Amino acid sequence: MKRMQPFHGQVRESRARVSSRWDRGRIAFNGSPVWMVNLPLMVRCLASSLLLSAAAIYAASRGWSLVWPVCIVMIACPLLLLMYRVFETELTHIVIDDARLTWQGGILTRRVASVELYRIQNVEARSDWWERFFGFGTLVMESSDVNHPLWVLPGVPEVERLRDALTEYVVAVRNTMGVREFNVGRV
Repeated sequence: MKRMQPFHGQVRESRARVSSRWDRGRIAFNGSPVWMVNLPLMVRCLASSLLLSAAAIYAASRGWSLVWPVCIVMIACPLLLLMYRVFETELTHIVIDDARLTWQGGILTRRVASVELYRIQNVEARSDWWERFFGFGTLVMESSDVNHPLWVLPGVPEVERLRDALTEYVVAVRNTMGVREFNVGRV
């Protein structure tokens, strides 16, 4: 079971489009994940940096000899992790058109993966309470693709509307192509 890399980034109005109608040759979604998907990591990184700063100040006030460069590195590590994830989100791109879903991501090593829409079997939209507040969620898709049976795409804006449109269009594509499933070994 392969889990796609999490999306961490901001959707700009000009880059992200969610369409509820599927027309031949039309792109239903084109954009990056919303940057708010990084909110839990932001809170953890800020809290750990503050905690490590307080510990360093306390240790210095007690007269302990600290190696300040080590303390600075310990405080900077969570912030560097956060910066990496924000850049990773910003460089992640997803396109859902009338034929396939294509995901591109990575900072140092660029990866591109796609799945034909007729291979998608189930589409699920997940949103935590705080994600619903900001208007995004996670799109989870199960496919009959052997290499990528599970696609997890966090940070998708208007995730429920996209799920409904995608499910409707996948069924239409399967009917048009005459694709029928026969799942051996599945209940």
